[in-house]
Amino acid sequence: MPTLEAVAVDALVADLIESSRKGDQARAMSTETPATIPAAEVLIAASLARQGLPADIETVNRIRRAMALPVADRMKPLPGAIELLAEIRALGLRTVIASNTYWRDAQSYWEDFRLLGMADYIEAIVTSVDAGHLKPHPAVFEMAMRVARTPAERCVVIGNREENDIAPALALGMRTILVYPDDPMPPSSSAHAVAADLWECAKAVKAMLQ
Repeated sequence: MPTLEAVAVDALVADLIESSRKGDQARAMSTETPATIPAAEVLIAASLARQGLPADIETVNRIRRAMALPVADRMKPLPGAIELLAEIRALGLRTVIASNTYWRDAQSYWEDFRLLGMADYIEAIVTSVDAGHLKPHPAVFEMAMRVARTPAERCVVIGNREENDIAPALALGMRTILVYPDDPMPPSSSAHAVAADLWECAKAVKAMLQ
């Protein structure tokens, strides 16, 4: 929005950040609260309206992507991430990333994975922005199955949250692996396998094929 004065840009950004605090934390939540967390596009349109600015679809989408800061220089993949993806590829399987997010769509994630050197191992990316729902809603998993061109019984979901990843995947008939690289070992899990790190995940996937 190059025609905006700096003060107007600052006011819009402040409005976006303040009004999006709940949504920005939504990917860490275990259940959906759609009545209190509007979609990012709705939030952006409301912020633009409050600032007296036009809220056409193109502008809204550009602002949402601008709010999704690149992560390649801010984070490192978990240890064993590339090795896990490479092993999945070597086993003849396809990897679909399915992520809870607020600002980032699949296009933003592709840019991140390219910069992280991981894109070549990934078949497709599905986010809650693209699916229109947050995990544990089945829409995210169903969209992942569609892009993977694979039925539920031939899918393996790897996730670190029982409520967001394991339970909804099991409900759809998928196999599951609970991984806890940054958390204490869970006292119990309904997952088919439990792994302490991503190297253990690779072994679990291989064992499932056998």
